[in-house]
Amino acid sequence: MNAEIDQSTLLKPDEKKVHHDYSKFSVGCILLFPALGGFLFGYDIGGTSVIIDQIKSPDLSGVDWFSTVKDSSFLQGALTSGSIFGAIIGSLVCFKIELIIGRKRELIFASVFYFIGAALKFASSLDWTKNDFSIAILLIGSIIYGLGIGFSMHGAPTYISEMSPSSVRGFMVGMKEVFVVTGILIGYLIGYIFRDTEKGWRYVALFPVFPAIILFIGMYSLPCSVRWLLVTGKHDNAMKSLEFIYKTVPLDILNDIEIAATSNNKEATFADLFRGMNKLAMIVGVGVLILQQITGQPSVLYYANTIFSDAGLSSLASVLLGSFKVVVTLCAVFRVEKYGRKKLLLVGSLLMLVALVVLGISFLNNYVSSSDCNELVDEASCTEFSDQCYFKDGCICLDLKECECCSTVTEINFQKGVILAAMFVYIGGYQVGFGPIGWILVSEIFPLETRGKAISVSVVANFVANLLVTFLFPVEVEYVGIGLTFLIFAFINLLAVYFIWRKVPETKGRSLEEIEKMF
Repeated sequence: MNAEIDQSTLLKPDEKKVHHDYSKFSVGCILLFPALGGFLFGYDIGGTSVIIDQIKSPDLSGVDWFSTVKDSSFLQGALTSGSIFGAIIGSLVCFKIELIIGRKRELIFASVFYFIGAALKFASSLDWTKNDFSIAILLIGSIIYGLGIGFSMHGAPTYISEMSPSSVRGFMVGMKEVFVVTGILIGYLIGYIFRDTEKGWRYVALFPVFPAIILFIGMYSLPCSVRWLLVTGKHDNAMKSLEFIYKTVPLDILNDIEIAATSNNKEATFADLFRGMNKLAMIVGVGVLILQQITGQPSVLYYANTIFSDAGLSSLASVLLGSFKVVVTLCAVFRVEKYGRKKLLLVGSLLMLVALVVLGISFLNNYVSSSDCNELVDEASCTEFSDQCYFKDGCICLDLKECECCSTVTEINFQKGVILAAMFVYIGGYQVGFGPIGWILVSEIFPLETRGKAISVSVVANFVANLLVTFLFPVEVEYVGIGLTFLIFAFINLLAVYFIWRKVPETKGRSLEEIEKMF
């Protein structure tokens, strides 16, 4: 990672550059339909936890195999992470076929995978499916749904970036992240609506079939990416795609794209990604998407739900968090073309750094959670353990493994207030920086020759990092405690700030062809 951009050689944005007149309706379609792939990814994040929680419930699952899932942490983990494994597989497949099928067909395939995956998850709840067969259908459905995530998280940012006018490209790709967090919020809301309904989880699982149909119809009606058409030699169709976007076809833009396509007319190999001008772009792209995960985002969200529960706000926690993420992401996306990618990424990372330091110190100061209190099974030990624990009147622990007679005081004290505030600062920082900006950068910085494969590698790295953080976080907490764990994440954030400052270029206002010349 010694390669650095020579700042003196960077092209400066031309403040007098002509912004060509484009069709707002067409640009809206270019955003809306591909971004539905991101929406369905977010929905899976928001809805999966509700599905797993209800399946484990003897009163709400509505199936006779609930105890098999309830008694197996492995099955719970597999069902929770099945879509991520599918996404990794989908991204690897895209690496091999992206130049053959193009961005448009990737998203069409994604819609089919989403539809089949959601339908299979719903089918696992039907009465004719029994026990292990039902669980297998549910798991297969999750993996197939994940294939849709892998295809859409590769195809959507690439298609939007390659089809958008440069003056609004950052806003357009950033809006995909708005669709992701909106999907998370809708997943939470639908889960909340069916939280007390027997077999309600199957309706949560079925909902994605409807956006998937819209995604299929929308992408089928849109033209293929201009740059993909030119790099594959389909020049006449490329002109038609430009006519779809611009009211008058800008010949200077077509000329720039043709020059880039002509100089990038061979299919790249994996080794090509790390040669010459591609090397630094790979360091930036893969680095940003790995840092997006290893700076603690999955872990902070996991503990946010615990803190909300301890504060007596568990029923509203997910909806509140989802709404906050949508609002902050919208604010960032509407400012990305004014302040630029690098500045927002730095501001977001610094907010995350401060929040993680506060969280680490706060948790080191003898924080008592509901799970700590739940481990105590009699009134004497409960009241002696901490003044934050209380024993419920008349409660008897019949099952020592799942006794909740001793619980935490739900009122918000100073410590809980500081932790809640720090968590909102952290989540806000993430949604200002890494959340939207990471995907904007990855869609912009790679040369046309390697763009498809480079984004595939970046997406795989992102999902693998997510899995590692998710699996290693409980182990880390067990060995060093939650306070030190958050301080470790704070140190990683400090490294992230340095990385952004030294390695990440500013791409605001430049065409993809101009950005290609920066590396």
